[in-house]
Parts: sequence; C-alpha cells; structure tokens
Amino acid sequence: MLDGDPFLYFSDLLVLTVVLVPLYFLAPWAPARLLLLGLSGAYLLFLIAPRLLALYILFWVGVYLLQLAATAWRDRPTSWVLTTVLVLVALAPLVVWKIRPEWSVTGFNIGMNGVVDRLSPWTGAIDRVRNLILPIGLSFATFRAVDQIVKVRLEIVPPLSPLQQFAYGFFPTVLVIGPVIEYTEIEATADRRVRWDPHDTLSGVLTIAIGAFKVFVVAYLLRGSQDVFALSTRAGSPLDHWLELTMFAFYFYFNFSGFSDMAIGAARTLGFSLAPNFNNPYLKTNPQAFWNSWHMSLTRFAQRNVFVPLGGMRAKTQYVAIAATMMVIALWHDLTLPLVIFGLYHCVGLIGHRWWVARHPVPVPRPLTRRVGANVLLFVFVVLSLPLLLLDLSELPEFYGRLI
Repeated sequence: MLDGDPFLYFSDLLVLTVVLVPLYFLAPWAPARLLLLGLSGAYLLFLIAPRLLALYILFWVGVYLLQLAATAWRDRPTSWVLTTVLVLVALAPLVVWKIRPEWSVTGFNIGMNGVVDRLSPWTGAIDRVRNLILPIGLSFATFRAVDQIVKVRLEIVPPLSPLQQFAYGFFPTVLVIGPVIEYTEIEATADRRVRWDPHDTLSGVLTIAIGAFKVFVVAYLLRGSQDVFALSTRAGSPLDHWLELTMFAFYFYFNFSGFSDMAIGAARTLGFSLAPNFNNPYLKTNPQAFWNSWHMSLTRFAQRNVFVPLGGMRAKTQYVAIAATMMVIALWHDLTLPLVIFGLYHCVGLIGHRWWVARHPVPVPRPLTRRVGANVLLFVFVVLSLPLLLLDLSELPEFYGRLI
C-alpha cells in the first residue's frame, strides 16, 4: 500500500508550528532562522519516512550545484543552451517518475532505504517500518528548483548560499502539497530580523482555520463523490452522474484549496506572506480568468517560464505560447494521453475565448444574466475535463457515455 497522507503531514506541521514560531522570532541571527526553517522541514519529511528526507537532501544538493553552474556559465555565448540543459537535469527525476511510475516508486523506496541504512542502521530500522510511499512533493519541488535556476541565470536573485538553499528547499509548510513558491516570496523575511507581529499570527491562524474547515468539514462531507469514477460499481441516470460529478468538482476544489490555505496560513504565522493559490475559480466567467485563479502558483510559474519567453504578449505568437503553457500545466500532473487531451481541451477553450473576445468585446457593464450564463457555461466546461485527470483512456468513453 502506498502511503503519503497529507492529513498526517498537516497535523504534524500544525503541532510543530506551535513550537517553531516562538523559536523563530527569538532567534537573533538570520543564519539561525534559516537553519530552523530547514530543520523543521527535514523533521517533517523524516516523520513520513527517512528515505523521503534522504531523497530531498540529494535533490536539493543537486539543485544547489546546478544554480552554481548556471552562474558560472552566465556570460558564455551558449549560456541559454547550457541553462536549458541544467533545467532538463532538474526535471529528470520528475520525468522518470511520471514515465515509469512503478519502477521509480520501487527504486525510490528500496534505493533510498539502502542509503539511509548505510548512513545509520538505527535510522534504517525506523525507515523499514514505514509504509511504502510515493516520492510525494516531487512535482512541487521540481518546479521550485527550475524557477530558482532560471532566476539565478537571469540575475533576479543571487546564487543561494547553502543555508538559504536548505531553508528554501525544506521550507516546512509547502513540502507535500504546495503551493509552488518562489524564493523571492521568502527572501526578505528570511534574510532579515523580523519582529513578531500579532496581526500576522491572527491572520495566519484564521487562514489555517478556513483551510481546515474546507478540508475537514466541506471536503469530508463531499468525499463520497469520488465514487462517481468507480465505473464497475456505479449505476444511475445521467442526471445522477452529473450531480455526482458536480459534487466531486467542489470536493476537489475545497480539498486542494483547503490544504493550500493551511500551508499559507502556517507560513504567515512565521511572518511570510505567500501569494494565494486559489481565488474563487468557479465564480469566474471565462477560461483565462479561471486559470488565473486556480492553482495560481502553478499558473504563475508557467506564465513566467513558458508563456512570456515564447511570446505570449505578442499577437503573432500568443496562441503558440498559450498552447505550450497549457500543456506544461497539464503534463505537470502526469505524462499520460488523457492529460494530453486535458491540455488540448483547455488550449481550445483559452484560444477560442481569446479569439472570440478580440472580435466580440464584452460589454461593460455586463448584464447579470450574461454573467450568470457565462459562469454556468465555464463551470460545465471545467467539470467535463475532470475525468481526464483521473481515468485511463479506455475508461473515458464509458464515463462520458453515462452523462448522455
């Protein structure tokens, strides 16, 4: 059984936060605060399984070396080619996992347990009693690593010191379920003395409470809607399946956004103002607004590193940039044919909307009936793509057939 329960991770995180907050604000030196952040994240990974901690130590040591290489090659004529190679190296573990999941998970669990056991038989014994786990959080870590390498290459941030790398790589609130933070989001607070602010604590606690309510109340009540994808055991009318799929859409949102809120709130109690990850996406009226408010940290990453470099701000290249950006977002979830279809589906929606609005401008103010109608159409459009995230290609015809 593969185990990587975010409930346990966040319960450990919230308990740790109670201890970490006073220690963090009492620490008089920036190196001590950076060390505290890194050690806290390492401890949380150790609680899941020591082999997971070993994986991320190796991963972030590698990223540290890659950013130094990006700096060393910055002034060479072929620097962008070399930087692309460095980015591909950072992406390699994630790509291998997505292409060969069974082999990767087995290799990860056995290989990293061997590493841990050789370093310390005591830690190896602890690791062996842990359940088999996925390399959880690797998608978020990989995109954070790519963002760091690119920002260092562009001189947006200087190369991180070993302590800064430790704190960024093991920033405790975002390790398992994101969001995809940038180093610039934690840089100012981590590198200077920040006094305790009761407003930050109150805001953080309230954000954690909102996230917990979403996850443990709303999403918990809607958890049964996941059964809509159990094709062999589900029967009912098309209306029944539409209702269950709609309930699942809200379960998916409240569960994901709730965990994001808890991560952002825990960071706020330490004085870090991370950017929000969701902004009422189901209330939007067009695909662009939806993606600008759903998993916003991932969208921002794709906009910075794919959309803008490919000419998304220019009329002649905007559609190519949109398609590439959407495919990166889709394939970040998994490298499967249904996810390719998911990316193409939303590409069509985004490009079609942009083309239509360019020729039929939206009236201002927009009549209420048109806003509501656009919102309903967008919601249906999004909901119809959710099965592509969870079902095999062979199961999709039967599932969509039940909606008719």
